[in-house]
Amino acid sequence: LCALVGVLLAGFLPKLDAQDQDSADLVLLIDGSQNVGAANFPYVRDLALRIVERLNLGREAVRVALALYHDNPEIKFYLSSYGSKASVLEAVKELTYSGGPQANLGLALEEVAQSLLSQSAGGRAEEGVPQMVVVISAGPSTDDTGAGDRALRRAGVITFGVVIGETATPDLETIATDRSFVLSAPDFTAVGNAGDQLSPLVQGVVQRTIIVQNEFTELDIGKRDIIFLLDSTMGATVINSVREFIRRFVETMPIGPDSVQVGLAQFSNVPRLEIDLNSYGTRDELMAALGRIKPRQGQAVNIGAALDFVRTDMLRPDKGSRLQQGVPQLLLLMTTKKSTDDVTGPARALQQMGVLTLAAGSKAADEQELNQIAFDESVVFTMRDFRMLLRSPKLIINALSTLAGIVVTEVPTEPVVEITTVQTQRVVRDIVFLVDGSNYIGSNNFPYVRDFMINVVNQLEVNPERVQIGLMQFAEQPKIEFYLNTARDRQDVVDRISQLRLMGGSFLNTGAAMEYALRNMFSVAAGSRQRQGVQQVLVLITGGPAQDEMKSVADKLALGGVLTFAVSSGQADQTVLQSVAFVPDLAYHEPSFSYLPAVAEQIMPKLITVVGDTNLETATEEPVIGFERDVAFLIDGTDSVRPDFTYVRDFILKVIEPLDIGTDKVRVAVVQHSERPTPNFYLNTYQTKDEVVRAVSQMTLAGGRSLNTGSALKFMRDTILSERYGSRRARSVPQFLIVLTGSRSRDNVKEPAGALKTEGVVPFGVGVKDADRRQIEEISHNPSFAFKVKEFSELDTILCSYWMALKTPEM
Repeated sequence: LCALVGVLLAGFLPKLDAQDQDSADLVLLIDGSQNVGAANFPYVRDLALRIVERLNLGREAVRVALALYHDNPEIKFYLSSYGSKASVLEAVKELTYSGGPQANLGLALEEVAQSLLSQSAGGRAEEGVPQMVVVISAGPSTDDTGAGDRALRRAGVITFGVVIGETATPDLETIATDRSFVLSAPDFTAVGNAGDQLSPLVQGVVQRTIIVQNEFTELDIGKRDIIFLLDSTMGATVINSVREFIRRFVETMPIGPDSVQVGLAQFSNVPRLEIDLNSYGTRDELMAALGRIKPRQGQAVNIGAALDFVRTDMLRPDKGSRLQQGVPQLLLLMTTKKSTDDVTGPARALQQMGVLTLAAGSKAADEQELNQIAFDESVVFTMRDFRMLLRSPKLIINALSTLAGIVVTEVPTEPVVEITTVQTQRVVRDIVFLVDGSNYIGSNNFPYVRDFMINVVNQLEVNPERVQIGLMQFAEQPKIEFYLNTARDRQDVVDRISQLRLMGGSFLNTGAAMEYALRNMFSVAAGSRQRQGVQQVLVLITGGPAQDEMKSVADKLALGGVLTFAVSSGQADQTVLQSVAFVPDLAYHEPSFSYLPAVAEQIMPKLITVVGDTNLETATEEPVIGFERDVAFLIDGTDSVRPDFTYVRDFILKVIEPLDIGTDKVRVAVVQHSERPTPNFYLNTYQTKDEVVRAVSQMTLAGGRSLNTGSALKFMRDTILSERYGSRRARSVPQFLIVLTGSRSRDNVKEPAGALKTEGVVPFGVGVKDADRRQIEEISHNPSFAFKVKEFSELDTILCSYWMALKTPEM
């Protein structure tokens, strides 16, 4: 029982006068997903047997229930199902592997709290019988565990965990009653040892030598506004622990517009708003929003800029701050790094406003800097690891709960110059959100969609000279919410999105909605500035499968100078949306709608930098790619391609269809390869588009048994893309190489492809049938320029990506 020393810190008390009757309600919750697999499931089943065999089971003693979790919880038997130890053991022995791609532990914990431990299912909580859950997990949860964890804590349930491997450890340490209640096994063969360590803890609950006290009772602390400012570079494990600390804190607070309000922002080199003080009016809404907070990538931290952001963008009456009403304003900074900018001025500005700033640091945080930030050294908290907060949170919770008053500072004798840091991206763009308003999203998930759009908009400078935003909903029919020239500024857009309500519907005509947007949203009358050269962007957000054709419409948008991004979840078809987006890596799919708000940070760099050709004479004419380009095709010429060679020719013809081919514009070359390369024509062979089209149309298969793509790439570099054969690389004309293969190369492709890339050539890889995906990616400029289709007849589905890449002025 040495492990129980740490338990005292978490609110547990040893009790020596055990009751005469040893009793408990025990639920075994077992990972039945692909994390375990059929081959390893017997080890997990044996662990369950080992736990049960050591207990005194009976109606008046220990009752046991068991459930598996994967996509959905699968209840095998209830607490009231069996009255004898023999019958429980027999039921456990009959367990079989269920399988499932998801490991929704959060959903299963909620089911345990609502059903398995209820009185109707045999639970005896009302009789004072202790209740406990043992979670046996072999991998991370695929959903949020917060709601189920909180429900179990409220009910006073003691939670243990058995971790197989390492990936499930953060989840189980979060939901376990104490970290010492998480036992680990390096692999499935060693789970028996973990069971041996677990048994004394379970027996301790049964015999009343371990009892739990619920320390999360709501406090009556009056009004206060509390903002958490988090260093987003801490890493996923630490951020998740900090998030759980905040959620547990919120659970003790009387949340509401007339009591405690909570806001949150993250920062790395730039700050990012997550939750305003007035974003959520109830505890449940706020807890759900906290569950959606995700880690952000980053290296350096600018704490000074983040403090200024809180002061100028969050501590405002319209954002919920009640500073002017005399309500205490508290800010808790949490960081693991030293700031790369100055913190003194921003910290002083907050103190002059009357903000009570607390500072917590771990790892590489600078204690002297934290002392400069905090309004008093007594509210500087340093620790080795923020994950310790879940063990002993009381110091910080007490400070946040009890501090009040105004910080008195000397009035400056000189005028104070306001520090205003612009946190928006200074870009010029017309962006239209096309939002799935159907039942595939549903009213429960629609807030996540709104939050995603708001998070995007909050990073942009919205006005008629910079970024314009338009919005449409669609289901069976499209519905315009507001045009590009409707909203005046960023706040106007945010307000309109906040008020957006789901239109509903069970049928999705996504393609028709995209075409409607092209005609009605990207028009001069609607505010489009395409004729002035402003990039047009469509952001499609959907949660279901389209019931109409989308690809041809996506091509129309691309040829019309509109860049399409796709953001999806739920039942949306990820593969289809990758073909609809400008290029596949501009399609973002998340397993849960709750992750969508965080996609805003992922999408932003490309949303403001990816460009297409918008130099159009009229909006109705199809654009012609007239920049100077050298475009070479290296295609599979082996005998295996013979039945499909027509598709290969058609693919080349369609790629070059929009190209303005000429000596001073776009030059084209085609080479077939098998064991050796065979040129069909060089970059300087033909002078006109008609000549090139005729040559491609008359091409016949060269033939050959196998592919040596590596040596062919060397031939392309040394011969085809040389000045002698028409390359204009020395004049800085962009060089493109499209490599198409239907089988695996026998030689190495990585080194010759690397030599091409270092000389400025942009290779695209297209793999069909038996082509090796790894080789295709090694050939390509980057993985987003690598494409794989099952059949040659599907080559049309990737045409849009090539048109867009060849249209882009700078690669």
